[in-house]
Amino acid sequence: MARQGDIPLEPPLVAGPGIVRVQEDRSYLLFIAAALTSALAGGFLLAVWGPLATTGDLAPSERAPWMVQAHGWIQLQGWAGLFVAGMAVRLIPRFAGRKPVPRSVTLPLLAALCIPVALRIGLQPYLAPEANHRVGLIISLATVPGTLGVAAVLAFVLVRGRKPAEPWRYFAWAGAGWWAAWACLSLYNVDDDSLGLFQPPRNDAFQWAVMLGAIGNFIWGVQSRSVPVFFGRKPPKLSAVAVPATALNLGAAPVVFGSWSDQGERLAGTGFVLAGAALVWLPPVCGAVWGRARRLRPRARPAARFIVAANLSAVAAGSLLVYSGIRMIGSGDGQWAAPFARDASRHLLGIGTISMLILGMARLIAPVFALERTENGVPRLLERAPFWLLVGAVILRPGAALFGDQFGFENRMHTASLAGALAWLAIAIFAASVLRAARAEPRTQRSLEAAATAAAARRKSAR
Repeated sequence: MARQGDIPLEPPLVAGPGIVRVQEDRSYLLFIAAALTSALAGGFLLAVWGPLATTGDLAPSERAPWMVQAHGWIQLQGWAGLFVAGMAVRLIPRFAGRKPVPRSVTLPLLAALCIPVALRIGLQPYLAPEANHRVGLIISLATVPGTLGVAAVLAFVLVRGRKPAEPWRYFAWAGAGWWAAWACLSLYNVDDDSLGLFQPPRNDAFQWAVMLGAIGNFIWGVQSRSVPVFFGRKPPKLSAVAVPATALNLGAAPVVFGSWSDQGERLAGTGFVLAGAALVWLPPVCGAVWGRARRLRPRARPAARFIVAANLSAVAAGSLLVYSGIRMIGSGDGQWAAPFARDASRHLLGIGTISMLILGMARLIAPVFALERTENGVPRLLERAPFWLLVGAVILRPGAALFGDQFGFENRMHTASLAGALAWLAIAIFAASVLRAARAEPRTQRSLEAAATAAAARRKSAR
């Protein structure tokens, strides 16, 4: 059994008399598989294709706006959204002392979440502009059941579960509220004359609301519960987290409200300053930006570098968001100043924080990887290459936004496409590691059972 600090959220192995069994609902693997599919077939693929389309190198440039917006929302609804929803529905009941959510709930919820993602991947980048308005409305309506379902399941668990005064509980409540708000925001997806596109300020605002609220709250909630333990610290008290957590959620709200007004730039800028300050504050409190994961076993420690890199990326993203917000407050001309700083911040948060944490925390939390760590001879490429590929993407993609004007539009787009290719390859290698671990699980389980049976026999013969 894993010791505390290795997988403190839920020990996956339960030893009986002469046998080791995995007592797990494996539906979480379906959420991971769906998230990986959406990333590889949609989000990160369009991260490569979209920039090349804007230059006319790989597709007609008139399709680029639909590709760019499809890319952003596939990443949020599919890659980040499916993974966070699956892990939240899996972990929050354990945190709250409740029984796991049954498959009769999780599987329909997964289907509801996948439908709008599949529509975006299969239709939005390819249809004629006239047809995209209708598709956009369908996607908006299809988003509502899944997002409301996540909010309802989590609210039910939180109401019925134990009620400790720990940070994760309040992050979970805030996150559930933002998933419900996401359902409402999706109904404003498409204007009558928009041909299936968000208007730029609204698209910017809604994506930030989802990243900071629906996804961000669970990032900081799960980290506050586990990551300090990995690094030999006590989990933070609620009093230490209250101010930055409040700033995170209070900041996301005016960003949304500011997008509904022609004079809302200063309001949205204030929200960005608050949320950015929270992103700088929360990583050292809830996560880790330095140190070694001493409480992890040596076999699990390579995954900790993902966590440190993710939290450092969040600090950088927050700093740029504060800068952008200050520029917006000072400008007030209705044009949402400093868009390149927000674009860089968005990708620092998306690639650097969210993607790094998905890969790192999955290796530390998912039982399938806990079993894999009992094996010998796991290819190091599967463990180490994704980290360095994502580091490359984290450097190139925000750099293309911040410094692209210095070396021209086409070079900026080509750099962004290269960053997308690095990230796609990182996720593909991670997907291969998930598949390998899942396929090896029965064999590993049999080996553990045989070892446990042999140990029991030796103890019996020694008596």
